[in-house]
Parts: sequence; C-alpha cells; structure tokens
Amino acid sequence: MQFNVAGLLKGPVGESQRHQVDEVALPWEDVQVLHVWGQVKLTRLNEGVWVKGDFRATVACTCSRCLQTYQATMRFPFNETYYPTLDINSGTPVAPPEDAETDTIIDGHHTLDIAEALRQDVILAVPMKPLCKPDCAGICPQCGQDLNQAACRCPQEAIDPRLSPLLRFLPQQKN
Repeated sequence: MQFNVAGLLKGPVGESQRHQVDEVALPWEDVQVLHVWGQVKLTRLNEGVWVKGDFRATVACTCSRCLQTYQATMRFPFNETYYPTLDINSGTPVAPPEDAETDTIIDGHHTLDIAEALRQDVILAVPMKPLCKPDCAGICPQCGQDLNQAACRCPQEAIDPRLSPLLRFLPQQKN
C-alpha cells in the first residue's frame, strides 16, 4: 500500500491522483485481516499530501459470547495528511510539522505508505465486543456448552436467599 508521489509533489497545489487498493491476508499481528479493499484520493497540499479514502475490510473476529471465530466485514473512512522529508525540487531535507506522527512521513524516495494508518483504522473499526450474531446465546459458564447449538444439562443453581425477594418481580413461569 505504497504510492510514489514524486509527480504529485512536483505538481500544483490541488492536483490529485486516484488509486485502488486491494490487499489479501495482511501480516498484521494484532488484527487478522483477510481482505481490505477500497479507493484513495491523494491531493497535493502546500505542506504535503492529503490522503482521503473509503475502505472495507474482512476481519476474522472471535465472538465475545460463544468464543467462535467468524468473519465480519466493516466499512470505514480514511483521512490522513503525509509530509515529505525531502524537498522534491532541491533535494534538501525538510522538517515535518512538530505534531506529525512518524507513520505519516513521505520517505526520501517520495514513497507514501498508508499501511500503518490503515492498520490503526481497521483496529478502531472492529467492535470492542464482537458478536457472531445479535442474539448469540453464548456458552454455559459451568460446562462450556455452546448454547447456540444445544441447551446444557447443568442443574439449576439454588437462588441465593438474599436475592429471593426479587423473584416476585419476575413473571411467573407455568410448569
């Protein structure tokens, strides 16, 4: 996910390029991305290159209730500004702004790499508590049976006598 922006940096402010991104099985350690695709628009700014895009990613997730692995596809925007380290015309070093992150730097070969910022955006797009389906029943905390597949045969726990007065607020079950 690297783009050579030498031609873009030589152009006037406002000039832009469009690129398609389509990557499979990215080797990121903290999130298992099976496929990421989308398009980006690179626009020349006074101080660098603005990258704006719209991405989709298929990620392997683990359900927070039943612990089964499933695939989720998510959509997320991408919006970053990248800063050159060398002046394109003179070749002299250029200091990026103080608030620029190290992964938003255009290297000495005028190559812009969106991989790290994209990885961070994918991580933010993954739900904190992913669910394989909205009504996932989870697993039995005693025997570990997946309650989506079958009911468990664990004996019902006796109700704590301190909480028994709360039973009157539950609807009565008919046996």
